[in-house]
Amino acid sequence: MAISRTDPANIATAPVGGIIPNTVEVLDKLRWNAHLCKHSHFRASMRGRNLHVLCGVPIVVINLFLGSLFFSLINTELPDWTKWAGAALALLTALLGGIQTFFNFKRNYEGHREVGNEYLAIARECERLIALYFDGILDLEHLSMKIAELNTRYSEINQQAEEYIVSDRVYREALRVQNQKAEREPSLVQLARRGTLNSSPDLGSIALESRTTDTMP
Repeated sequence: MAISRTDPANIATAPVGGIIPNTVEVLDKLRWNAHLCKHSHFRASMRGRNLHVLCGVPIVVINLFLGSLFFSLINTELPDWTKWAGAALALLTALLGGIQTFFNFKRNYEGHREVGNEYLAIARECERLIALYFDGILDLEHLSMKIAELNTRYSEINQQAEEYIVSDRVYREALRVQNQKAEREPSLVQLARRGTLNSSPDLGSIALESRTTDTMP
């Protein structure tokens, strides 16, 4: 798929005057959406994990407390209030266990994490293809073929993600984080629109920093 640099007819040049080819615009939009979905599912995964811990830790603590207490006082006559307290704690652990089983927090947060990583792979591939285009290694024809493949893969991930719902609150928070990151780490297309792509001091450093922060929700 790579185009030889020695053939001037096949070398893609950086846009002049902020004009970006529509094919690159579509690829950059796909990159943006994939990053946004990644942030959404990573944050939903963190929320699900917190709920899993919030329900799981009290169950363990209460069971250990009741088990050790009643075992040590097995031959002791206990007042009525301690029996009612023990029954209430046992009921609480059963309730928390039922909530865990019904909502299945562990499976949900693991699923969100897996889907988020799938979207991250799409976003990184988009970034790689955009960089190859601006470096003159890939032309628009081959870029359009790659977009078709990525769109198919993106649709498959969307179908996989239907099972793992992202709330509006989590989505808005992910959008805020995405906008902040775009201002802090502009993409190659954003730099080209501003006319600062060729004068950028170190695009390699920007790409490396983006890779190190992409794994964070």
